[in-house]
Amino acid sequence: MNTQMVTVTDIQRNFKHILDNLVPKNPTVVLRDSVAEAVIISFSEYKRLANLEKELLKNEMFAMMDEMHDKNKHFTDEEIDRDIEYAKKHAPRSN
Repeated sequence: MNTQMVTVTDIQRNFKHILDNLVPKNPTVVLRDSVAEAVIISFSEYKRLANLEKELLKNEMFAMMDEMHDKNKHFTDEEIDRDIEYAKKHAPRSN
Protein backbone atom coordinates (compact mmCIF):
# COMPACT_ATOMS: atom_id res chain seq x y z
CA MET A 1 0.00 0.00 0.00
CA ASN A 2 1.40 3.37 -1.05
CA THR A 3 0.06 6.24 0.98
CA GLN A 4 0.07 9.63 -0.66
CA MET A 5 0.29 12.73 1.55
CA VAL A 6 -1.28 16.02 0.52
CA THR A 7 -1.88 19.27 2.31
CA VAL A 8 -5.17 21.11 2.51
CA THR A 9 -3.63 23.72 0.21
CA ASP A 10 -2.72 21.00 -2.33
CA ILE A 11 -6.32 19.83 -2.30
CA GLN A 12 -7.64 23.37 -2.79
CA ARG A 13 -5.33 23.92 -5.76
CA ASN A 14 -5.29 20.44 -7.33
CA PHE A 15 -8.45 18.64 -6.26
CA LYS A 16 -9.32 17.30 -9.71
CA HIS A 17 -5.79 15.93 -10.21
CA ILE A 18 -5.76 14.31 -6.73
CA LEU A 19 -9.22 12.81 -7.29
CA ASP A 20 -8.28 11.53 -10.75
CA ASN A 21 -5.20 9.79 -9.31
CA LEU A 22 -6.89 7.92 -6.46
CA VAL A 23 -5.97 4.25 -6.60
CA PRO A 24 -7.87 1.47 -4.81
CA LYS A 25 -6.08 0.40 -1.61
CA ASN A 26 -3.84 3.49 -1.74
CA PRO A 27 -5.24 6.13 0.60
CA THR A 28 -4.43 9.81 0.38
CA VAL A 29 -3.80 11.40 3.77
CA VAL A 30 -4.78 15.05 4.12
CA LEU A 31 -2.44 17.11 6.30
CA ARG A 32 -3.33 20.34 8.02
CA ASP A 33 -0.39 22.06 9.70
CA SER A 34 1.61 18.82 9.26
CA VAL A 35 -1.01 16.81 11.19
CA ALA A 36 -3.07 14.06 9.55
CA GLU A 37 -6.69 15.29 9.51
CA ALA A 38 -8.48 13.07 6.99
CA VAL A 39 -8.10 10.28 4.49
CA ILE A 40 -9.40 10.22 0.93
CA ILE A 41 -10.04 6.80 -0.57
CA SER A 42 -11.51 5.65 -3.86
CA PHE A 43 -15.17 4.71 -3.91
CA SER A 44 -14.30 1.09 -4.71
CA GLU A 45 -12.08 1.00 -1.62
CA TYR A 46 -14.88 2.54 0.45
CA LYS A 47 -17.29 -0.18 -0.75
CA ARG A 48 -14.71 -2.88 0.01
CA LEU A 49 -14.20 -1.57 3.55
CA ALA A 50 -17.96 -1.18 4.12
CA ASN A 51 -18.51 -4.80 3.05
CA LEU A 52 -15.72 -5.97 5.35
CA GLU A 53 -17.34 -4.10 8.23
CA LYS A 54 -20.73 -5.69 7.46
CA GLU A 55 -19.15 -9.15 7.42
CA LEU A 56 -17.34 -8.47 10.69
CA LEU A 57 -20.55 -7.32 12.38
CA LYS A 58 -22.44 -10.30 11.02
CA ASN A 59 -19.75 -12.69 12.31
CA GLU A 60 -19.80 -10.99 15.72
CA MET A 61 -23.58 -11.32 15.85
CA PHE A 62 -23.44 -15.02 14.96
CA ALA A 63 -20.75 -15.57 17.60
CA MET A 64 -22.93 -13.85 20.22
CA MET A 65 -25.94 -15.92 19.18
CA ASP A 66 -23.89 -19.14 19.44
CA GLU A 67 -22.67 -18.08 22.88
CA MET A 68 -26.22 -17.31 24.04
CA HIS A 69 -27.40 -20.64 22.66
CA ASP A 70 -24.68 -22.49 24.58
CA LYS A 71 -25.41 -20.61 27.82
CA ASN A 72 -29.17 -21.16 27.55
CA LYS A 73 -29.33 -24.67 26.09
CA HIS A 74 -30.65 -26.15 29.33
CA PHE A 75 -33.71 -23.82 29.32
CA THR A 76 -36.88 -24.74 27.45
CA ASP A 77 -38.47 -22.38 24.93
CA GLU A 78 -41.41 -21.97 27.29
CA GLU A 79 -39.14 -20.84 30.13
CA ILE A 80 -37.44 -18.31 27.88
CA ASP A 81 -40.77 -16.99 26.56
CA ARG A 82 -42.06 -16.65 30.14
CA ASP A 83 -38.93 -14.73 31.17
CA ILE A 84 -39.23 -12.41 28.16
CA GLU A 85 -42.87 -11.63 28.98
CA TYR A 86 -41.96 -10.99 32.61
CA ALA A 87 -39.16 -8.61 31.56
CA LYS A 88 -41.51 -6.74 29.20
CA LYS A 89 -44.00 -6.17 32.03
CA HIS A 90 -41.51 -5.19 34.71
CA ALA A 91 -38.66 -3.44 32.91
CA PRO A 92 -38.57 0.34 33.39
CA ARG A 93 -39.60 2.29 30.33
CA SER A 94 -37.28 4.96 28.98
CA ASN A 95 -38.58 8.02 27.16
